[in-house]
Order: sequence, then structure tokens, then C-alpha cells
Amino acid sequence: MDSMFEDDISILTQEALGPDEDWLDSPNTDLSGEMCSASHFALITAYDDIKNRLTGLERENSTLKRRLKMYEVKHPLIGEFGEEHIFSLYEAKENSLLKSEKASLQQQLNQFQHELQKSKEREEQLEEMIQAYEKLCVEKADLETELGEM
Repeated sequence: MDSMFEDDISILTQEALGPDEDWLDSPNTDLSGEMCSASHFALITAYDDIKNRLTGLERENSTLKRRLKMYEVKHPLIGEFGEEHIFSLYEAKENSLLKSEKASLQQQLNQFQHELQKSKEREEQLEEMIQAYEKLCVEKADLETELGEM
């Protein structure tokens, strides 16, 4: 959080002054009273602004912490990002699910291949039946012509 306000606070440090400027250690300077009061007002304003930002960020942080705790309750595996065994357990569950799904898909594939083979056999049988029927039709036509000639 320090880095977030670093640029805003740098106006209050001696490092922010240029090399030709002097740091004002006491109010007894060449500056008039108006410039001192304006500078004082700027410092107070900057301090209040920083204080308000910090308060807002603390509220946001506590809200995020509450949400994270609620999320951890709903999804306990996600709560412990740094621990390897949680991920390995999660990956093991995921791998076992993938293996079971793969086995199921392999079984379905085998079933479809078996049905396809049956379908091909039926198609071959149907073609044989059609050829036999056509042969019978030809023989019938031949017999009818022979009968007609007699």
C-alpha cells in the first residue's frame, strides 16, 4: 500500500524538492504568511485525502476478506491456494473423472462399432436377398415364357 501513495506523499519529503530549493525547517522564512498558510492548507488537504483513501481501501479490503471467507465456505478446495496437496487431490479427482469419462466414451464407441458391424452384416444379407429375389424373378419370367410357348 505504501507504493500506492508514494507519488502523493513525495510532495511532503525533502527528496521532492529540486536541487536549488531549500527544505523549510521552521516557519521563519522569507515566505509571507499567506504562502505558509496556503502550504499548510495543502498539507492538511493532502493528509485528509490520504486518510480518506486509506479508510476506503480498508473498507474494501475487509469486504473482500468477507467475500473470500464466504467463498471458501462454499468451495473449500479453493481456500488454500498455497498448499500443493489440495491441488494434487483436486487433480487426482479430476483425473479420475476424466478416466471414468474416457472409459464410458470408449464403451460407447465399442457399442457403436458393434452396431455398425451388425448394420453392415444386415446390409450384406439384404443385398444377397435382393439378388436371390431378382434371380427368382428372372426364373419366374423364364418359366412364364416357357409356359406361354407350350
